[in-house]
Amino acid sequence: MPLKQRTPQRLDLSLLSILVVDDQPFFRVLLTEILRNLGVHSVSVAVDGEDGLDAFDSVRPDVLITDWMMPNIDGIELTRRVRASDDNVLKVTPIILVTANNRKSQIEFARNSGVDEFILKPVSVKSVCDRLREVIERPRNFIDDPGYSGPCRRRRAEPTFKGPYRRFDDPLEIATEEEMVESMRSIMNLAVARIGLHVNALRDGRTDIMPLLLRAVGEVHSIADEIQDFHVSRVAQLLRSYLSRASGPETVRPDVIQTHLNAIDVLFKTPNLQTRMRDQVVSGLEEVIAKVGVG
Repeated sequence: MPLKQRTPQRLDLSLLSILVVDDQPFFRVLLTEILRNLGVHSVSVAVDGEDGLDAFDSVRPDVLITDWMMPNIDGIELTRRVRASDDNVLKVTPIILVTANNRKSQIEFARNSGVDEFILKPVSVKSVCDRLREVIERPRNFIDDPGYSGPCRRRRAEPTFKGPYRRFDDPLEIATEEEMVESMRSIMNLAVARIGLHVNALRDGRTDIMPLLLRAVGEVHSIADEIQDFHVSRVAQLLRSYLSRASGPETVRPDVIQTHLNAIDVLFKTPNLQTRMRDQVVSGLEEVIAKVGVG
């Protein structure tokens, strides 16, 4: 069985070149922001699998991070094409698959296609950093055989082994609901921060920012619904209603948007069990919005 050694290296995020492939704009932006916040200077993006193949050949990244579910060429097919490359350098590129699927059969299917590691949605800063550290500092040797081309699939000894399928912090070990909610809150924080940036752009006279602003508010609303934070969901709903009723960007008041963001910030700091206090935050906002005539 032909075996290619992958040499462990010290992780220096500033030196890495990473290609992100995802057909969803929100997750492309999220992963890009996470990588840049971690100190990665060279981040390229592709909007789908076909675009990813073209970018992969031209960028020649150190690591490829791709979503699984994409139209036409999905993350698995993209992985297979990379592993079938005639370029002996490119074909061994570490590939990290982003997925919401943690069923054993699906994880094994992806591993058998040549994937190195997984990032389980919802994406977090820690999961991205951990997977990059794994493929750079502890890379699996590469098998290049007619029947399989990809990282060695043998399990490695791990002192903290906690289950029959566990490889380090493999997503087969399902995160607890509390961890999932906390991770989703981190994603929601980024969306809220993006709204703040769009508000600043409005103050600067940008009239083309409304679609981006509405999208960011929609992201907060959908995430709040998913983690069942109905108070934050209600605030996002109120903000979206306000923006939708505006006749144009010139009639939108940045201070009104900021009032909504302030309410979300207070809700973030108020435990879900303090229902009465959270109710008061939302009802107070509704009163303010009613006074400015945009309820």
